[in-house]
Amino acid sequence: MALFRNISFQALATMAVAIIAICAMTRAAGAEPSTEKLTDYPSVLYVATPFAICFGALLTETTVITDARCLHPFSNGDGASDKVSGVLDPSYLMVGLPTVNISATMHNILLSTQVFSQINQAESRAATFFGLVANYVDNSTFYAVNTSSVHAYYPQSEYDEASEQNFDVGVVTLKRAIPKSKTVQLQLDDLEANMDGLSALSFATPVSTNDPATLQNLYRGIDLTKVKITPISPLSRSSCDSRYMDAYKLKNMKSFQGHKLPSNDSPVYCSSFYDNVTMCSEDTSISITDAASGENSVHLNSTILFVKSGSSIRVVSLGLPHAVEVRSDNTSSCSSNGFVHFPRTGIYTDWIGWVSSGSIASNGSWVNKPLTGDIITDFVTGGGAASLFTHYTVMLVFAISALAALGLVL
Repeated sequence: MALFRNISFQALATMAVAIIAICAMTRAAGAEPSTEKLTDYPSVLYVATPFAICFGALLTETTVITDARCLHPFSNGDGASDKVSGVLDPSYLMVGLPTVNISATMHNILLSTQVFSQINQAESRAATFFGLVANYVDNSTFYAVNTSSVHAYYPQSEYDEASEQNFDVGVVTLKRAIPKSKTVQLQLDDLEANMDGLSALSFATPVSTNDPATLQNLYRGIDLTKVKITPISPLSRSSCDSRYMDAYKLKNMKSFQGHKLPSNDSPVYCSSFYDNVTMCSEDTSISITDAASGENSVHLNSTILFVKSGSSIRVVSLGLPHAVEVRSDNTSSCSSNGFVHFPRTGIYTDWIGWVSSGSIASNGSWVNKPLTGDIITDFVTGGGAASLFTHYTVMLVFAISALAALGLVL
């Protein structure tokens, strides 16, 4: 993944703290963000890994949807060991609820892994985390993970800036059910501009950023029992697609690297900058793309874009938003003419249903009705990932069938 390549864990933490601090100092557009108890959103929890803490949402009492980036931090060739490349083993994961002790516990866990700060030490970091998981899993605050899955097409897009949110969806299943759990619905339809009640749920503002040099200090500064809720306004579909294509120099919204999307829909939602965040305010050390090219972009922290739905929520997006500011040239004055794009979770319902041994109903809820027939021909067993069923595979199968018909294959 582009964000993790050639970079230390301390540098990642510094980036995250810088972004959080800027968000805290800026004023929300249209409505002020509020700090609320995460227990007010009982379907939302944390997915903890040796390398990050991300948000997750309950589809069932044992099934959690999250983003692929959290479960797939490194790929082969990144410099990390094969043990932690690809989808993280379930033993390297833990799901946490926002009880009173979670912040101190996560700080202690991350502090214990601090010594392994380089990417070539990722396996040792994960092994240390694994040793701690058994001590902290209590089926009250922390739950052990049974399986972990990401869409197999995701790694094929992760190194391309314009495609990195394609197939950015992951699922973990738990060894034990979370009692009295509330489940979410997925937003299946496209968004309309000025959609009522649309909000971003993100980490609460840090209490202090005096020493933001390391990842464990980042999470020590954040109260994990609380979250920041920011009202936002989505861009219209036409405006979203237009800005996205302009920012990434695409001819159309189908000009993506990797496998085709599961529908003709756009893979992202967009909003204007919320909290009035602009790339002009950011330290240049957190830029991913060169501002001289006329754009400046950076990942934000794990975020859930949602709409309230009764006592639960309807998830529009779950993952890492990407903020982009487009300028005419590097010398142009600072402005807020950029946008934020989010991965569109609801277009991957077939895969989500298949990997969770159910399906997603028309109202966005998970139902105990396994998918059957042609709809799952593109999926294979083995970690819940899609098969790499490309046109080359089709050609090979066709060739073998032709040879068999001629009696040349036993």
